[in-house]
Amino acid sequence: MKEPTTGNGRVCRVIEVHGILVTVELDGDPIRCSPRPGIDPYPVVGDRVRVTTGTRPPRIDTVLERHGVLARWRRDATRRPSANASEHVLAANIDRALVVVSVANPPFHPRIIDRYTVIAARGGIGVTVVLNKIDLERPRPDLADYRRAGLMIVEVSAATGEGLDRLISCIEGQSVVLTGPSGVGKSSLVNALTGSQNARVGGLGGRRQQGRHTTARSSLYDLGGGTSLIDTPGIRSLGLAGITRKELSALFPDIDEAGHRCRFRDCTHDHEPGCAVSAAVRSGAIPAGRMEIYLRLLREEE
Repeated sequence: MKEPTTGNGRVCRVIEVHGILVTVELDGDPIRCSPRPGIDPYPVVGDRVRVTTGTRPPRIDTVLERHGVLARWRRDATRRPSANASEHVLAANIDRALVVVSVANPPFHPRIIDRYTVIAARGGIGVTVVLNKIDLERPRPDLADYRRAGLMIVEVSAATGEGLDRLISCIEGQSVVLTGPSGVGKSSLVNALTGSQNARVGGLGGRRQQGRHTTARSSLYDLGGGTSLIDTPGIRSLGLAGITRKELSALFPDIDEAGHRCRFRDCTHDHEPGCAVSAAVRSGAIPAGRMEIYLRLLREEE
């Protein structure tokens, strides 16, 4: 679809970022552009940008207002508290994040889902968990707590195609970002969903069988019908620096709701007497595992 022309240039969508190299879609073609020196924020995949086409190469002058951002937070080199954290936006103008985890290879870790869910919710993005590699003859992880919390979960096999129809129906008409740790099969899912071999597929390495980074750049794929898919490099370290205790609590709605009944207004739900959240955990209303992850994230960022 042709983007509009304005008095200050063409509005285009960023479809690939590799280091400082930025590619936009212009009249249906990928065009490598040069961002204006000092441009802030720097363009990311999914951004709408204003491009001056009369230069060689075309110049990105402005990044238009964003919605639905996937971002990680980084502390500075001094490792000081979260007040010194900086935001690193990975993709923009997203409706939904597909958080990919695997049955095995690499091993399933439930806290991955919690951390990505927190990051996505903070950016105003809906979340669907994609459990990949269900073709492996391994026990599937227990995701009952997440289902009870209302999180959509789609089980698929990028290798056999099982479950892909349901996944496609879940993302139809949306701009979605595929994210998750390395090695869970994101590149294989991209190839399965796009019907191509654009994304390089890799294996596992090291004693811990961690995934290798096979996606070195962020790329956007147009699936047609208003559906677009953004593939991001695997993230092994997903810091939550910069998220306050109040924000973190709000991103766990069940904990936040129970917290309004605590005896102390500033209750951390960790050790205080009269804590309604602790009582809800003891009664089973809030899963103990979910509370454990909340407290671990809270202590990590203090």
